[in-house]
Parts: sequence; C-alpha cells; structure tokens
Amino acid sequence: MFLEKIVPLIILIGVFVFFNGCKKGLENPVPAKVKTPVEIRAGLFAIDFDGLRSDGGNAWKIGYVIEGGDSNEAPSASILRIFENGVELHPPHSPHQDIRDLGKGRFSHWGTTLYFSTSDNTDPVANGREYAYTLNGSGYPAAKN
Repeated sequence: MFLEKIVPLIILIGVFVFFNGCKKGLENPVPAKVKTPVEIRAGLFAIDFDGLRSDGGNAWKIGYVIEGGDSNEAPSASILRIFENGVELHPPHSPHQDIRDLGKGRFSHWGTTLYFSTSDNTDPVANGREYAYTLNGSGYPAAKN
C-alpha cells in the first residue's frame, strides 16, 4: 500500500526535475558570433558559411552578427542588399515564414541576423554560387580593372 502511493510520487518528481532542466537550456541560447566581415571589394562583404544553418523550409540563417537590421519599431530600417553571383536577391524585409515557405530570394535582416533564401531554393553551401552583401544600400560594386 505504501509503495503504491510513493512510487507515482517519485516518478512525478523525476519527470518534473527532467523537464525543468530542459527549460533552462531554452533560456540561454548560444549567442551569435561576432566576426569581422571579409570585404571582397569596397563595400561588398562575403557571406561566411561558417555557422550557417537551415531555419526550416527554404530559409537559411547566418551564424554571426550583422548590425543595423529591422526591428518591431523600425520594420524597414535595414539597407542591407544581398547578391547571388552578383545578381540582387529580393524582396528584402520579407516575413520569415515567407522565406521558409516560398523562398526564391526573399530575405530579412532582422536585428543582427540575416535570414535568406537562394533564388532557386537550393542549399547555398552546395550550389557553388557566391553570396555577398552591402550594408550601405549600394548595388553590387563593379570590379576594378
């Protein structure tokens, strides 16, 4: 009789302790890396694939900080432009769910993170294309002769 009452209580306490420990992991996410961007040409920076990860569907999320992104208070603040082999991807300021579901070059520079999709929804690491961005609102700079 005593064991019939104590065993469920011990199991309940064990489950509580286990799930309480899981919750703490969510409260302390791994911070994005702060990196010095690699400048390909004046004002044009390469997207570093180190830390790049899928954000679900067609979306990719970089693993380092790019300052100057959109926010709830300023949803179109970012002037970042992203290029795939020199061709500009669009539209910017896309909802993240649209990037995941539709892709086709949509992107969002939100906070300090860049979420993007490739023009044909392929893996940017495997498709062999160059991805770069500007932070000053300018287009793809011409190569110097």
